[in-house]
Amino acid sequence: MRIPWRRVLQVGVLVLALGFLAALVQSQWATLRAYRWQLAPGWVLLALVGLELTWLFELDTWRMILRGLGGPLAYRQAAPIWFLSNIVRYIPGNVWQFLGMAELAAERGVPRLLTLTSIVLHQAISTAVGLVLAAAYFAVAGQGEWLGRLRPLLWLAPLGLLLLQPRLLEWALNWAMARLRRPAIRVTLTWGQVWLLCLRYVIVWLAMGLSFAAFVRALTPLDTAAWPYLVASWAAAYVIGYLSLLTPSGLGVREGVMTLLLATVLPGGVAAIVAVAARLWMVAGELLGAGVALWWWRRTKDE
Repeated sequence: MRIPWRRVLQVGVLVLALGFLAALVQSQWATLRAYRWQLAPGWVLLALVGLELTWLFELDTWRMILRGLGGPLAYRQAAPIWFLSNIVRYIPGNVWQFLGMAELAAERGVPRLLTLTSIVLHQAISTAVGLVLAAAYFAVAGQGEWLGRLRPLLWLAPLGLLLLQPRLLEWALNWAMARLRRPAIRVTLTWGQVWLLCLRYVIVWLAMGLSFAAFVRALTPLDTAAWPYLVASWAAAYVIGYLSLLTPSGLGVREGVMTLLLATVLPGGVAAIVAVAARLWMVAGELLGAGVALWWWRRTKDE
């Protein structure tokens, strides 16, 4: 019988990451009990509202990509597709969210390959921008010894945006699609459209990072001077978790990276708790958005 090594590796990484967090919390239990926790409901609400508003802007950016490829989709049609597909991304395989979006969009008359192309472009540009933002901040700030050692490489990260030139982007994506045995895609966006998308994704990452900072402020009285570091840490942990491709939605990997980064501004055990709580915060936001989207989808599906 053939052993599914990829699935075994995914499970192994997830177990290691969660085990690391559990061991860290256990070793810091005395510190956690003595730590001055401060739950501020107002900051929790602000963080949740910021998260939802950021997603609304991000899905409009995805609509812009889809429209640029020749697949216009009304906002009221795109919103349910976006939020309903979010809740299936935790299924092992890392493809179900994309397939779900393609199927739901097909019900609205958008060809499946067109939707998949728009999703690939959305993920590629968003990930590149998030990586550059985090790298640029850490290159300037250089907080921590190991980040200081990486500074020469971090300064080179912005050059990666040049790879988003439409022809280069199309070649790189089709190289990856061929190895995944997926159909080739065609990038019809102009260079100007790509730069406009980059600007919009900068707004997305900053807004998401600030929402995360508000969530951290809801748990602990961390000074606002640390907020830029929190924004950059969120982007770095999210991108590394996504690029790991080992667990659904970077589950475990993102929390492990975030714990390491937050340990610079928070005690180790507290950083681990905040990292796990941030995942629950995002899941709560996804469930809220999906609930509203499901109600709206049923109401408008025959229109």
